[in-house]
Amino acid sequence: MGGSKTSPDPTDGLHPLQRAVWCALEPYRERRINVALSGGNDSTALLSVLVSLRDPLDLRLRALHVNHAWAPESSAWETHCESFCRELGVPFESFALKRFDHSGGQRTPDKFDEGKAREQRYQWFSSICGAEEVLVTAHHLEDQSETLVLRLMRGAGIRGLGAMRKVQHLYDMTVLRPLLDVPKERLETWVTEQGLEVVSDGSNFDETYDRNLLRRQVLPVLQARWPDTAKSLARSARYFQEVQSVLEATAAEDLARCKLPRGEKMLWDLGSVCKLKLLQLDAPRLLNLLRYWVDINSLRVPSERALREFVRQLGSGRQSASPSLSVGAAEFRCHRNRLFLVPEPLSRAPAPVKAQAWQGSDLSIPGPDIALMARVTNTQGLSAELFRSGTVELRWHRGQQTVMPIGRGRHRHSLRKLLQESELPPWQRKRVPLVFINGRFAAMPQIVVDESCSAGPGEAAIDIQIQDLRKEGWQQNGPL
Repeated sequence: MGGSKTSPDPTDGLHPLQRAVWCALEPYRERRINVALSGGNDSTALLSVLVSLRDPLDLRLRALHVNHAWAPESSAWETHCESFCRELGVPFESFALKRFDHSGGQRTPDKFDEGKAREQRYQWFSSICGAEEVLVTAHHLEDQSETLVLRLMRGAGIRGLGAMRKVQHLYDMTVLRPLLDVPKERLETWVTEQGLEVVSDGSNFDETYDRNLLRRQVLPVLQARWPDTAKSLARSARYFQEVQSVLEATAAEDLARCKLPRGEKMLWDLGSVCKLKLLQLDAPRLLNLLRYWVDINSLRVPSERALREFVRQLGSGRQSASPSLSVGAAEFRCHRNRLFLVPEPLSRAPAPVKAQAWQGSDLSIPGPDIALMARVTNTQGLSAELFRSGTVELRWHRGQQTVMPIGRGRHRHSLRKLLQESELPPWQRKRVPLVFINGRFAAMPQIVVDESCSAGPGEAAIDIQIQDLRKEGWQQNGPL
């Protein structure tokens, strides 16, 4: 009997650095690989390793350099990186960070805020990479250990203590960090053996920056006592990542259990949950669910204090309590037994105030962010003849309007009361106009049609449909 043959391991004979990068990039080899290149030791080593794998993996490489303009040598570093890429035959692109003060947007010589610098860097990276390409960074083992300690000092939760992920979706792009298990010393050795030139950024020695202070003063003391400090901290970060995955799975189950279907008359939102079911969860699971719900929609998780206060108000027992909580581009809002996650308006355009003539063609309305469409239907609706021959207006002030709904007898009802009886939350009611024909109230789209303006038996009817423009303007990341 012949023994089965095993395919040769393509990483056999590779340098440990090459093997680490190969294993991380192999699933993405069909995409263009963008390398964040500063010109320092770590990113120079990474680009050199990638070039050594370019032919075996058939990689398409490109280097991206950010000129921070915070040192006199910044332009020289950019020139160095461009020259290095030219020697390697790697396409090169660069971007200069914009530095502004808080008053008039003028350029300032002060130190650049680390958070703002990171925000600009990744926004530019995302504009280049998009969703189809990947960004590769040279973060290594010591970077990971530093990140964990910094987040401990800031009181981060489990997600934050997981530090950096090897694969992460950030700013609508895929970010790979293939060197997180690789010590910095190995990168330095590669650079020396390959005879590569690197730049030295003097700001790395400025201990007014938290990371530099940690790197130069704190971690050396720990490593002198515990030589495997970096490995131990990175291992703890991996454990935190595993715990976070369990928390997310639990939150997904809890969210699915509490989720309510969107009402037929409701406009689009980021979902709603049953408040009673939500409050049946113990506090840690409830907080975990809310953080998860915010995170899967790429929103900003609020401070722990704000989140806990919101939960306290939710469970206060007062029926009239309607707490809200901002989470960046959306807001938690309550209505009756529902907790909604409501996206913010697309723009700062004011809501309409004056009456607006409407000819019946598709109409987009900024402010409420809706589009109206009049469609012929065989079901109940406005009289098509009346709609086409009459003067149609859109109005936004409800006042003491009354209505005789189709199929509810000959008595008139308060529109305000009908809306209160409906499932439509107050903030959505404000986004739906009233339709008047020949000066008489005719309908509130998707809510009610006045019988005096409705189509008779066998008569063509008009159904006024609402398209929520906020749905189109929102990139959904979650299941709700």
